[in-house]
Amino acid sequence: MFKRPACVIVTSILLVSTLLAVTVSGCHPVSTSQNQEPIEIMSVLGPVRPFTLLGPVVEITLKNVGVEPVISLTATLELGRPFDFIFNVTPANPLQPNKSTSARLCLIAGGFGTNVPYPLTINATLQNGDKFVYTKLVQIVEPPLMPTWGWAIIAIAIVILVIAVIVLRRRRAVKA
Repeated sequence: MFKRPACVIVTSILLVSTLLAVTVSGCHPVSTSQNQEPIEIMSVLGPVRPFTLLGPVVEITLKNVGVEPVISLTATLELGRPFDFIFNVTPANPLQPNKSTSARLCLIAGGFGTNVPYPLTINATLQNGDKFVYTKLVQIVEPPLMPTWGWAIIAIAIVILVIAVIVLRRRRAVKA
């Protein structure tokens, strides 16, 4: 008696939760083109926690997509005036290929708009001594309210609750 509605409900919930997870995880806040630069801009998020009274905090995440480790890495975000992000990348702590790193900075007396492109200049040195500098336009976006895995946990909890309700209803129907 409950088989068809239960299947429809569970399928609908799984479909909606999958769509939510894909929608949230598919948000790439930075507009970059694929080219041969060894550093890829993964995200430029702001404001991120902790909030300060001096100004918003922005977090930049960069990834080494080259084949050579990076031994020096900085990024300058131009918001009317330059803001320099210094990453924990040194000869003793190189950024290995396919690894990412993040840096946060309080933009003291600085502000920004969403959906507005800003120049971000990346300055790095590779372990083999090669240096490179290039500028990309990026957009600062607000971080998601909850990480993607948080939505997945909520979806799983909803499915478990629905299944529990269905099982309880079946047991009551059998007893009656």
